[in-house]
Amino acid sequence: MVRIAFIHNSFPAGGAERVTVDIARYLSGLGGYRVFVYATRISDDMMTEEYAGFMTLRTIPSQAVQSRRAKAVESFVVSDRVDILVQVGKSLPGVDGIRARTGCRTVIACHGEPFWQRYVIMHRRQKGFIRRLMWHLWNRRRFEDGTLALRMAHERTLKDYMLNDAYTVLCESYRREVADALGLDSSLNHLYAIENAEPAVNDICYDKEKVFLFCGRFENWSKRIDRLLRIWSMVQNRLPEWRLVLVGDGPDCGRLKQYAVELGLERISFEGRKRDVTGYYRRASAVCMTSQTEGWPLALTEGQAQGCIGVAFGATSGIVEILSPDGECGFIVQPFDEAQYADVLVKVASMDEASLMKMRADGVRKRSGYTPEVMAEKWKELFDGLVSGQGIE
Repeated sequence: MVRIAFIHNSFPAGGAERVTVDIARYLSGLGGYRVFVYATRISDDMMTEEYAGFMTLRTIPSQAVQSRRAKAVESFVVSDRVDILVQVGKSLPGVDGIRARTGCRTVIACHGEPFWQRYVIMHRRQKGFIRRLMWHLWNRRRFEDGTLALRMAHERTLKDYMLNDAYTVLCESYRREVADALGLDSSLNHLYAIENAEPAVNDICYDKEKVFLFCGRFENWSKRIDRLLRIWSMVQNRLPEWRLVLVGDGPDCGRLKQYAVELGLERISFEGRKRDVTGYYRRASAVCMTSQTEGWPLALTEGQAQGCIGVAFGATSGIVEILSPDGECGFIVQPFDEAQYADVLVKVASMDEASLMKMRADGVRKRSGYTPEVMAEKWKELFDGLVSGQGIE
């Protein structure tokens, strides 16, 4: 029996957590594997009875108290006899000690773009009165062009890479980016590219409504929903029969609603957080994303699987991979040209039915190669290699 534990903050919550569920479900069906989830917050309203059949949940302290969190994780690793510990996002402080004392293998699963930490660094430098003051008095010249933040992100990624037995990224392009930036020998490194899965949809609705859809977390520093609101202000009068629907919640929801009022937006609705968003994808003609940073955005892949056309800024290799070829599987907009984005929405709205159907079918066909079974098998191969001592330095 191979025992695998995943560390999350909230569970279930978003795309990374859905990946864990897919892996656990697949491995449970094979037999010979047991999956644990160590999380700070368990969202009971998002849990299903099915989950209990293929994973075991444990509650751990918040990452705000790192020493307590690490101690709790180590205790569970020992009591659950964990063979492989998967840290989602970043390394657990003290993971090298846990690895040495328990003998478990450790993995970093990067669910963002490579060096995503630079955006967090830039964001936090301007958050709170003291940090804003320091930004203006001392840090501004050091951070304003992002160069220092990127260097710090390289250092953090290299540290995470060196502390663990495997480091996974979301596509082959990302693997090359990390290897090149860190100067890793491509024949020796323990970097692995494993894309996020997307289940096939058997009853796709092609009878779409005139709806542009955003679905995601209302966290503006990364998702930059303010851009989408400004873009809608450019096109709402040009597309009087169309609506913009936003599904989700988060810390910036209130501020973004107020911004929509200030812009005088019409035919826009904020739907809040939904446990099941299938109905929105079934009705929407296109899924819109205006993010500053994304890894392998499930909103785009979920939309494609449901026959929606994806429109996004080509800010990362993951977004480009999902929507490529441009104009066939979706539309990739030059970052971060809001006027061009507005023109693309008008283009989508004016496409004839035959062109729309071809693009929808191309997107569905592309997603069919990323089923949970295919992606979970890649994780299984990684786990089996770690347990046997193969495939790592």
